[in-house]
Amino acid sequence: MKKVSIFIKSPYFLIFVLGIVNLSIAFFLIKQPLNISGDSLSYFNAMKFLQGQEYNTQFNGPDTEIVLKARILTTPLMLYSSIFFGKIIGNEYDGMLLINIIFYFLIIFVFYKLIYAIYKDHFISLISSVLFMANYCLYHYGTTYRTDIGGWFFFLLATLLAVKYFKNPQINKFYYLAILSASIGVLFKEYGALGLISLCFLILFFNVAFWEKIKKIFKAGILFSIIPGLYHLFFLWKFNYSYFHWHSYAFSEVINNPAAPGIDWSILLLAKVLGWLFLAGWPIFAWGLYQEYKNFDKQRIKILLAILPASLSFLAWPGLTQRIAFILVPWLAMISGYGLSKIKSKYLIVFILLIYALVNYLTRPWLLSMINL
Repeated sequence: MKKVSIFIKSPYFLIFVLGIVNLSIAFFLIKQPLNISGDSLSYFNAMKFLQGQEYNTQFNGPDTEIVLKARILTTPLMLYSSIFFGKIIGNEYDGMLLINIIFYFLIIFVFYKLIYAIYKDHFISLISSVLFMANYCLYHYGTTYRTDIGGWFFFLLATLLAVKYFKNPQINKFYYLAILSASIGVLFKEYGALGLISLCFLILFFNVAFWEKIKKIFKAGILFSIIPGLYHLFFLWKFNYSYFHWHSYAFSEVINNPAAPGIDWSILLLAKVLGWLFLAGWPIFAWGLYQEYKNFDKQRIKILLAILPASLSFLAWPGLTQRIAFILVPWLAMISGYGLSKIKSKYLIVFILLIYALVNYLTRPWLLSMINL
């Protein structure tokens, strides 16, 4: 009871309650997250294959085998975790949904901790977390029958540990834990590796000799590669398939392909994706940038700049979708939250957050389809 009382009095209790409210709205009012669509079927069949069970050999037409191998190659820990929990609570879909709900609460907690590690202010952490969790992509693509949120979680976890290492370079455990988080995270989804990029860029800002920085970065890359590297070698030996094959396939299916489902790379599509990705949040973000400029803090700017490359890495993928671009939202939310915290009236802050959340709740699939996203 004492621990419960401490938790209720802590700043994390409110964000936990808001997380429940947000998820309840997504599940019971919006309902879209509970629909089985998109890539869900391919993950379901991949789990059937891993268990030696019958599966639909034509779920993706002539490319079924390619997609099936890609799912097992890029999301093995997510698939096996879903299978494990599925055996406990019913089936693979229920297992995946349960895992994603767990990741949903974990990612909000880690994001809150990340903001606090940067700004050292619980109010900024709260505002930024609301902007983050209320973004429709989190519950539309995260707490559903997909595998993205696990990768997002490990991206933010590794980034949090990297920031802690940057602020406490004498504590090497943060360095190794950041690497381990990225190494494990990439086996949930590719996004999980992105925290390593944040770590490397933060190391570049260390006040040490250049070659010392290079040594730390090179060491991080080697240590990171051990776990996923061994898995990918095993997969290549067993299935004669690698990530190079998957990326080449994705590139050929999307770039300059007239049959691509509206995600071929273009500046116009990028503008639409980014526009709808943060929508009502963009004016808030602009205000946040102004406040960062007005209240310039050298160390904080270094951290924000170090996190940005990983947040923009979605540009390297052949197809442009909001689900893939979501990795930019945490960066946008943290700066936006800082900007809102500078508004003197808390009632105005609450009003802006409510409008932001309402716009996201009303961003339905039919609306997105109208703009070809």
